[in-house]
Amino acid sequence: MNYQYDALASSVRLKDITSCSRNRAVLHRIKNSDPGLTCLSMLDEPEDEDEFIVREGDDLGWLGYFIGRNEKLKYLSVCYLPGDRERGVKFFFGMQRNKSIKGVDICNHLNESLSVMNLPHVTSISFDSYSKREDANYFALGLRQCEALEDYSGLVTAEIVASLVSLPWLSHIYINKRGGLAINREECMALRELLANANKLNHLDLSDVGLGDDGVKLLVEGLACS
Repeated sequence: MNYQYDALASSVRLKDITSCSRNRAVLHRIKNSDPGLTCLSMLDEPEDEDEFIVREGDDLGWLGYFIGRNEKLKYLSVCYLPGDRERGVKFFFGMQRNKSIKGVDICNHLNESLSVMNLPHVTSISFDSYSKREDANYFALGLRQCEALEDYSGLVTAEIVASLVSLPWLSHIYINKRGGLAINREECMALRELLANANKLNHLDLSDVGLGDDGVKLLVEGLACS
């Protein structure tokens, strides 16, 4: 698919692939690897200047393509993807070429295109615990392709743990539930499996969650098996 973009990249007009002048300016900076743009957020509502506000007229395939070629971006926050799966798939397919981005934050309004996110050079990923359960399942599928991942922060489910265990360099996990809510039994069971099977894991941070007696018991069982 990228070869089609390669053939058109020199002639494509940014105004034809963006919904507004704001996004056009941001995409121009991405395309030209502007050294002043090292962090990029994708949102559905504007907050700061250096953000791409995803709307109907934005071609996410081209956005992903130019992110994939960018050499200066270090951090990407994906807080919104439209309901159209195909647009999300094209975005993730394009950006998988990127080698400069090391940190990615996935949160809020997403879709099943998460299942094809292939970020082979990213070392740190966070996944917001406000996300829907089905988003977590899609995220877990995509997570398996992030082979360089060392640090994970966010939600834990049985599906996510199964993916985390398969990653060869994972060493640091921070479980984050907003408001310091207690993790439930299913999440504790998933953490037990993680402790028992993640060979490289040397740091598990549970400082922002409540465990309870049952949770502590399950984690001790996992440690005993590790």
